[in-house]
Amino acid sequence: MGKNITIKDVRRHINNALNNIYPEDEIDSLIEIILDHVVNLKKTDLLINREKTINDQQFKTIKNIINQLTNYKPIQQILGETEFYNTTLKVNQHTLIPRQETEELVDWIIKETSSEKKRILDIGTGSGCIAIALAKNLPGSLVSAIDHKQEILDVARDNAILNGVSIRCIKANILKEDSLTEQYDLIVSNSPYVRQSEKKFMGKNVLHYEPSDALFVKDEDPLIFYRKILHLAGKHLVENGDLYFEINEYLGEEMIRLLKENGFKNICLKKDLNNKDRMIKAQK
Repeated sequence: MGKNITIKDVRRHINNALNNIYPEDEIDSLIEIILDHVVNLKKTDLLINREKTINDQQFKTIKNIINQLTNYKPIQQILGETEFYNTTLKVNQHTLIPRQETEELVDWIIKETSSEKKRILDIGTGSGCIAIALAKNLPGSLVSAIDHKQEILDVARDNAILNGVSIRCIKANILKEDSLTEQYDLIVSNSPYVRQSEKKFMGKNVLHYEPSDALFVKDEDPLIFYRKILHLAGKHLVENGDLYFEINEYLGEEMIRLLKENGFKNICLKKDLNNKDRMIKAQK
């Protein structure tokens, strides 16, 4: 059967399988990702190759991917990798799938950070996406990355090797640390910030497949990680050093207040491309 299946047929098959589960624009994106991965056809090639046929094994692979998508498994975990700020990263069930807003945070840091040698710390590194993108785009910087489980750090370390950069991985539960081992010029963190009460707004793909301890915090203390990081930054961020956070869109004012209470200056709250208060910068 596979030898007569065209790219046009595959598109129709994926659409029919997913049209009651995913929005139309997301299905289009999934089709592009699947065909790139399985048939090595880029988005620009799809239209001119509509009649190109695929073999049985390729169609079998596509059906397997579709089956997992119908169970809400994220495409990034199915394929085992994702793209982030011109890097390719391996992802699995231990790490969050990097988001577009985190790319925006990285872009902000790179554009505002001079190319001179910097000591950078990424707290809660996950896949290593922030640390690796900074190491790649701020050459000469010494980048360290903290997370609380070895299986997470293994992913970050493998991703650093994959992208030809060096990062220092440190196993530590930031909530239990009272000090760090060195001083830093820049500290960045995309800490857990989704309140438990906001779970109801999240998709099954996130709730069922991504690590909850990297996402959720208790409603009664949603800034627990930020408060602890500010305490550590007070000791280990150099004078006039920069601090960057990705934040909960509803807690921008609370973050400004917390930064001021901890003696930080030049506070800048920034919106993401969806016009949500998503990142904040301050100086010691």
